[in-house]
Amino acid sequence: MNKFTILLISLILILITGCSSNNFEIKLFTPKSFTPDQSTPIKVKILDREGNPVIGAKVSADLDMQGMSHGDITMKMQETGNGVYVGRAKFEMEGDYTATIKIDYNGEKWKREKRFSIVYNNAQ
Repeated sequence: MNKFTILLISLILILITGCSSNNFEIKLFTPKSFTPDQSTPIKVKILDREGNPVIGAKVSADLDMQGMSHGDITMKMQETGNGVYVGRAKFEMEGDYTATIKIDYNGEKWKREKRFSIVYNNAQ
């Protein structure tokens, strides 16, 4: 084989390996609004490759407002059962956020990003 063929095969194998590292399906559940000075529940549901709930993981999330640099909101999430983990965050501003969800499960660590938007709760 020539060098180009070896390089091409190597790149394909790297891509296949990278794509198969999707060990979890993560669903993020956030409310549409928040009340200032109150904590807001944030939930994630984590399923394994076969669609079974992931039980016993250590889960945390960093919430970062897009386009702002006033600091992340970091929260540890507690398992409530059936692959659902809940944390609470105090939002200061409405806007678009990125949640970086970190999972530590059976000695392996993963990180995924999910995006969401949230606004002030005007019904006070």
